[in-house]
Amino acid sequence: MGKYPDLFQHSNYITNSSCRGHVHVVMGNEACDLDSAVCALIYAYHLYSLNQNKKSFSFIPLLNIPQADYALRTEIIFWLRKHDIQEEFLTFRNELDLESQLSNGELEITLVDHNILPANDAALEPAVVQVLDHHKLERQVDSLPNGMSVEMVGSCTTLIAESIKKTNKDIVDPIVASLLHGTILLDTVNLSEQAKRVTPKDIEMVEWLEEYLGNSERESVFKGLTTAKADVSTLTCEQMLRKDLKVASGTQVRVGVASVPMLVKDFLGRSDTNFGNLHEHCELYKYNILVIMGINIVDNNVERDMAIFSEDSSLLNEVSSYLISASDNILKLSSFTCDIKDVKAFSQGNAAASRKVVLPFVKEWLTGQL
Repeated sequence: MGKYPDLFQHSNYITNSSCRGHVHVVMGNEACDLDSAVCALIYAYHLYSLNQNKKSFSFIPLLNIPQADYALRTEIIFWLRKHDIQEEFLTFRNELDLESQLSNGELEITLVDHNILPANDAALEPAVVQVLDHHKLERQVDSLPNGMSVEMVGSCTTLIAESIKKTNKDIVDPIVASLLHGTILLDTVNLSEQAKRVTPKDIEMVEWLEEYLGNSERESVFKGLTTAKADVSTLTCEQMLRKDLKVASGTQVRVGVASVPMLVKDFLGRSDTNFGNLHEHCELYKYNILVIMGINIVDNNVERDMAIFSEDSSLLNEVSSYLISASDNILKLSSFTCDIKDVKAFSQGNAAASRKVVLPFVKEWLTGQL
């Protein structure tokens, strides 16, 4: 484990009941995919190593999900265990009372893998001091005390690696390098040009990290991660919809955007995927609309599709039409038959358009609902 126990021991006991003093939280987005988790872990370690003289500070990598949902993040569990990082070392959202820390004037937040807080966290905005992200800029272009780095690279871990390379290379060892390296490979489909997610900076950071790894075996690393991510054999329909989820809210309409690690046409064909389960899921989380995005990767070739569920036929038709026509049909959606009531299903001709592309269109549509 090298240098890691100090950080995890430092953060592990900062819980809802024991949190004292000034807290700097490095927080990924609410989907908590591997990119968000590794960014939070490594960047908090980076800040901790640069500020060890600040004895009154706690630097906490926060996985932005309840601990109960950790079992759904199969690729995170696989990748962290591979590096001897067990669940007890981690800090989850339900373990920190961020609102109390804010009210006490003892909270700073660095956002990684997102650049704007979701609506339910908007009250935490005064604590945000820094942003590192690779999504479309949604934040007002204002000055943050510790700066803002928003760049459309393939993986946010690329930006974390770049920051460490520039200012703190001493913390890079085989563990740090491997955690970052594998995450970039997963996000960029193993640096695949065909997937259209990789940028020159992603490649540069992968090559730099490989200086610490020797024989990196990119294909083996990528296959291990994709296999772990796709292992949903024990998950129910409900769990799969919660596995990788983001939420967009308007004044009256709430949209869940779930990514599942298989094609939607296969997900919709599962025995426990039916109108009743989709209805119950939306009722439980108060979604007016549920967008489900599917993916299949074979030999670095990417295939995507999508389904939209809403019991409000007007909303279903409106959001479907909006996504079909968005940016001159950039998604290249074509409908296919689905037997589940209140579902519209589409093949996605533009396989490069991940949720990072689709979610801003959903938010644009919601703006028009005001």
